[in-house]
Amino acid sequence: MREKFIFVNDCLKELQAIMPEDAIVKADYIRFQDGAGKVKVPTECRDQDVFIICDVNDKTPNPYTGQILSPDDHVRDIERTVGALKDNPARKNLIIPFQPYGRQHRREFGESTEAADYLRDCHYLGFRNILTADSHDPDAAAAISKHNFDNMFVTNEMLKEMVINEKIDYHHPENILVVAPDEGAQKRARHFADRFGCNHAFFSKRRDVTKIIDGKNPLVSKQFVGFSPKNKTVIIVDDMISSGGTIIETAKELKKMGADRIYVCATFGLFTKGTSEFIKAYQDDIINGTYISNLTYLKEMPMDGIHIIDCTSQLKTCIDAIHAGKENILEELGMSFIPVSKLVEEKSLDDDKLSIALNIDDHKIDLVDLKEKIAEKLSKIPVITFSDKETSKVNVNIILGNHNLGLSYNVRKLVRKR
Repeated sequence: MREKFIFVNDCLKELQAIMPEDAIVKADYIRFQDGAGKVKVPTECRDQDVFIICDVNDKTPNPYTGQILSPDDHVRDIERTVGALKDNPARKNLIIPFQPYGRQHRREFGESTEAADYLRDCHYLGFRNILTADSHDPDAAAAISKHNFDNMFVTNEMLKEMVINEKIDYHHPENILVVAPDEGAQKRARHFADRFGCNHAFFSKRRDVTKIIDGKNPLVSKQFVGFSPKNKTVIIVDDMISSGGTIIETAKELKKMGADRIYVCATFGLFTKGTSEFIKAYQDDIINGTYISNLTYLKEMPMDGIHIIDCTSQLKTCIDAIHAGKENILEELGMSFIPVSKLVEEKSLDDDKLSIALNIDDHKIDLVDLKEKIAEKLSKIPVITFSDKETSKVNVNIILGNHNLGLSYNVRKLVRKR
């Protein structure tokens, strides 16, 4: 049974690039002049393992009308795609990195339960497997407790990239503090703190539940609870950055309390009000760096102080595991708890990869994905390094036969030159 991939919108281009070209089904998403839509799917999906992939935050203009579609529009297009497939596929699977309606996961004062209701809709649509990333509330999966719902985390990739890029001294966890911007992110902060072996803290907030402004209850008061951030490297963690106002205000409060360096780590960077405030916070030395994944739509690139971690290979591996019928794909793919020290210092990789470690000054650089270019033993490959003290850059040349792999390293990150 072959894999077939249907991309509901022009999303996750990095993922599309690593998919087998002959496995991507070109569905046609049509909009009429009044905004109504329909979907046409080729019949080549009969008896195949079909993966419907959608980013509900995609802001790419519709080619027919130029209209920017909302998350509701994208969700409706998923339903249309299933309707066009009918009962032809052997299995229908949904890959939706940003779980729609995840923030409406509980009911207060007669509200709807959008998160649970949507998962039940997925069951009625016939999806055998649902894969999302860093769900706002994974407990919503109780609505379909007898079905396959996998919640992928990208914590390992983001932590490793941040620690190496920013040279965070993880050997002295007493100088690190992980902070949750509100009570809802406490569990996440505790998890990150356990990775470092450091302390964590959070801001306790009281809101006026009788009012709703910009979709949320206005803040009445807030109080810092936990260990002091004075003279420490502080990492603010959350699942998403929406407008970013809460994160920036949290960073400003921590600066007033004496925090040394402040970093932000969030799986999704929505930036609903743009990135200008984050760039200003970076330029004003309030936030020293923001780390997000590329699992949802990002319009403004590049962005000063905002680092985008490529997690599409991990997403593709999860899709392959679902296709292979593996029971616990997250455990099998090594997404369980790994201390930061092991993440950064681990030398052993899987059999498909070869690791070269270069020690320059006191900093270790790992160069991977070179196995296909290496025909002889590692000891026969010349590795030449030279540094420029004025620019703080280190050039690395690895000679593979007639091929010279050039790398340029500076204090912020490692980049491929060619």
